[in-house]
Amino acid sequence: MGLIIIPQEYFLTKVHSVLNILVTGSNGFIGKNLLNRLKNDKNINILEFNRNNTIEDLNKLISQSDFIIHLAGEVKPNSSDEDFKESNVSLTKAILDILEQKNKIVPILLASTIHAKLLKNEYGKTKRESEILIEEYSKKHNINCFIYRLPHVFGENCKANYNSVVSTWISNSINDLDITVFDRNIQMHYTYVQDIVDEFLVSLKIKNSTQVYFEPKLIFETTLGEVVDFIDEFKSNILNENYKIKNNDFKQKLFQTYKDYYRNLNVQ
Repeated sequence: MGLIIIPQEYFLTKVHSVLNILVTGSNGFIGKNLLNRLKNDKNINILEFNRNNTIEDLNKLISQSDFIIHLAGEVKPNSSDEDFKESNVSLTKAILDILEQKNKIVPILLASTIHAKLLKNEYGKTKRESEILIEEYSKKHNINCFIYRLPHVFGENCKANYNSVVSTWISNSINDLDITVFDRNIQMHYTYVQDIVDEFLVSLKIKNSTQVYFEPKLIFETTLGEVVDFIDEFKSNILNENYKIKNNDFKQKLFQTYKDYYRNLNVQ
């Protein structure tokens, strides 16, 4: 894979001006957390695209954009093959087609998945197709692109009973519902959403890169059984002001997630 460099003039024109960042999937799990961070930067103007928008909206938003963070995609396991294709491939192609029509070249960050390497299901296959489209665009126009292959992501703002075991189990715990584990020994790899957002924000400042594919720097290896045990422990200590977690970054971040769910439940 050759060296891919963002044209220097791109940065020279944007150093002292506002950067217009288009975020697709802006009202999704990672999107909400990303926007919460981006809105604190006065030098960034956020452009949002989600399921409520049309292709006509996308066309207008791309016209204004200096950088695209493409988070939108279908992730629900029970989705049809057509849904995966439409959300994970067709939308990516639409973005690139609009850029081509406008003769516009901007960096793109794509949120992909480790399943794109395994190709065992339609989710992974369609994400791989999307990756290839972005990689080809990057090579063709000699522009920096960042393809992040993410493992299971946990953290604040993730929907329960959607596509995350962690969020579903936390919700069940807080609502006094049973947590069912068929095999406690299943190995899992997790990354925390705020750590992912940190890496995405760093990507906005990279002037050149020798790589296109990335995996999170912080990935936690655990088992389903350990996750359940931690959640049970949190339930018993959520109101204990003296409860402390030491020397376990994953457990600390999981507890932060648990507390966020607990606060939201009590606010509603």
